[in-house]
Amino acid sequence: MPGRTASIKTLGCKLNQYESEQMRVQLERLGYEIVDYEAGADLCIVNSCTVTSRTDRETRRLARGAKRLSPDAYVVVAGCYVEVGREALEAIPEIDLLLGNRDKSRLAELLPAADSAAERPARCDEAGPIITHFSGHTRAFVKVQDGCNAACTYCIIPAARGPSRSVPAEQVLAQCRALTEAGHPELILIGTHLGQYGRDLEEGVDLARLIEMVCELPIPRVRLSSMEPLEITPDIVRMIGDGGQALTGAPDLAVSGKLCRHLHIPLQSGCDAVLRRMNRPYDTAFYRELVLRMKASQPATGIGADVIVGFPGETDEEFAATREFIESLPLSYLHVFTYSDRPGTPAAVMADQVDYQVRKARNHVLRDISEKKRQAFAESMVGRHLEVVLQTAEEDGTMRGISDNYLQVIVEGATGRRGEVVAVTVERASEGRLYARLES
Repeated sequence: MPGRTASIKTLGCKLNQYESEQMRVQLERLGYEIVDYEAGADLCIVNSCTVTSRTDRETRRLARGAKRLSPDAYVVVAGCYVEVGREALEAIPEIDLLLGNRDKSRLAELLPAADSAAERPARCDEAGPIITHFSGHTRAFVKVQDGCNAACTYCIIPAARGPSRSVPAEQVLAQCRALTEAGHPELILIGTHLGQYGRDLEEGVDLARLIEMVCELPIPRVRLSSMEPLEITPDIVRMIGDGGQALTGAPDLAVSGKLCRHLHIPLQSGCDAVLRRMNRPYDTAFYRELVLRMKASQPATGIGADVIVGFPGETDEEFAATREFIESLPLSYLHVFTYSDRPGTPAAVMADQVDYQVRKARNHVLRDISEKKRQAFAESMVGRHLEVVLQTAEEDGTMRGISDNYLQVIVEGATGRRGEVVAVTVERASEGRLYARLES
């Protein structure tokens, strides 16, 4: 049976990171001391991801490795891979317990207490317990939605996470208040399909209204995670644009609006024929108009995109169309994914699977474009005033942080101010990173 120490190893998305923090809360209430995975623990939890075959392999490796680090460890595998690959995981003798996503909030019910004096927590609903601090992070995630109703032909996540479900607004606000009281200067609202927020609730609160409610709290900064193109409403565009309203003496300082001038908008392909095979519900003309409208509303907005290369049937001409489309847009960076077939998805059985070496080569092409765009966007910020959350100390005495429009910033004169939101003037840009001095 488990002893007094526990570790949590998290793979994958922001939702998993948030849910790992909720599991940490439950373990601490049961009397466990949380230690690093690499240190070995009496109880080891691997919070799995199944977006690609690579993350499946990593889950299996970590589960087996836990007992090499601590031979008597009690090993738990939780999360998305459990939902879709239970049979493969059941064949691994080192694993003692499998937990699906909805069972993460029941962890405290399923494990014995490490300390007989520990008070067993009350049963949680699916939303899970309130996190009082996000360990090791300056910025904190807040889950407001889970699950997905889309049917993209390449994606296994609807099978792993289930249909779209929203966290009631009062629970979201309670979580935001707790993290604000803990001193986190920025909260990131996250979900599997964030733009679907509120559609399954009867309280009449959509995502735009939820953002307004969160921004009414004493929180310095609020950021949105990835949003689907068709769900970015004019109200959301306006609120992101308002993040750049002028202040006297600092014309670009994003403090009069709390919502960060940043959004990640999945593209997946810049070729309409590929988008149709992916069952994506928009075309490139719509995507272009949206990006240009956001940049017109607030030119300093950082806009990122997901792109998949090597989707089944992607020809050289179709990839060229994607490359040219991306080059033509004022994007700030890309997250480039090499297509990985997921058993059980329509794409896995499509004809004309693309050779792996071709997929890898295309990945490198788009990553090079991403770095050029990141640098161009960074250079456009030279001479401007920005708002930065300070995160880590560098060896040379500077502090590294994140600007509201999602650029890495190295700040001089801010030693010892981790977790603060500061105003800086950007002096130069190099390799997609900004170098700035603290405003007096």
